[in-house]
Amino acid sequence: MRIASVTCTPLAAPAPRPVEFSIGTFPTFYAVVVRVTTDDGLSGVGECIARRTPEVVATIVDRLLAPLVTGRDPWDVEGLWDEMLGLLRRWGHSRGFVVEAMSGIDIALWDLLARAAGKPLYKFLGGAGRDRVRCYISKVYFDEIPRMAEEARAQVARGYSQVKVQIGWPAARGGDRADVRTVRAIREAVGPDIDLMLDANGAYDAGTAVRVGRQLEELDIVWLEEPVPSDDLDGYAHIRRSVRIPLAAGEVEFGVFGFRDLIARGCIDVLQPEVARIGGITPARRLWALAHAHNLAYAPHTGFSGGIAHLASLHLAAAAPNFSTYEYMGTRYVENPLREIFTEPFPVPDAGAIALPQGPGLGLELDPDAVRRYAVR
Repeated sequence: MRIASVTCTPLAAPAPRPVEFSIGTFPTFYAVVVRVTTDDGLSGVGECIARRTPEVVATIVDRLLAPLVTGRDPWDVEGLWDEMLGLLRRWGHSRGFVVEAMSGIDIALWDLLARAAGKPLYKFLGGAGRDRVRCYISKVYFDEIPRMAEEARAQVARGYSQVKVQIGWPAARGGDRADVRTVRAIREAVGPDIDLMLDANGAYDAGTAVRVGRQLEELDIVWLEEPVPSDDLDGYAHIRRSVRIPLAAGEVEFGVFGFRDLIARGCIDVLQPEVARIGGITPARRLWALAHAHNLAYAPHTGFSGGIAHLASLHLAAAAPNFSTYEYMGTRYVENPLREIFTEPFPVPDAGAIALPQGPGLGLELDPDAVRRYAVR
């Protein structure tokens, strides 16, 4: 069996309602779908993350990576990953668009191999005895504070015991003081037994994060996510030493190297790989060993990615040691059409847990009509 072709389709879909959070307003969802087909007709699908200009990632797949893997044995998936990275690593490109492009091919290869074996991907990855995974509802985005509190209460009424909340209000709308008022209102609304996670998307400097964190310690927060920009490792380490709230990060890290540095510097308690950015299934599996060796929690991130990445992250969650919880994007604030691009609906949580699809590979089939509908032309 040899890889015969690699095809790439950029997708775009306007958000039904623009999402407002600490980075700004998010009006359009993007993703890049990759399909790898073998000479005997077997195929698998993957996704490259794309926050802007998906054509850039598609060009890297088409012109740089596809020629390397075409004609190769897909069973050499981990070696192919290393070769793709090696193309430009010594030229300084071991992060960014290149690794995001690698993600789509790598996920597609693992989907293809699991299909060849006739196994759901999470079983093919070794499994961890789970066919359901715990999830948290994400995310209560910026709104009037009473409406944010009501949204959190409504998610609890739907059966969720874990809720993630957006913080990082801009200064013009109250800044960190508004964040403190928001979290206190939401804790009062949902009661003491609900897990609350907070996500600042890098909005603070270290001093502000410490000030906010210390005011919120008494509210029993599960984690504070991305309190400072991802490259401020000194800031992360200072916050972790200064605040009694666990820190979570990793959605913007590439390969295993970024996580290695976060761990080595004492910056992090919860690892949050984004499968369509980290480089795919291969480095996500390698991260399992780091998480296990350092006794850190593993909580796959999904965010604004499309359906293939969400599905791949679900399989990783089911198979990972040190698994903590999975991000399910399901509030009224964020409705991503690119998650619903399968012939069947994406799995829906029940009582705060999601059942894994049991078909081979990723377990769901792409809907060609949906792909054509959102294809960037």
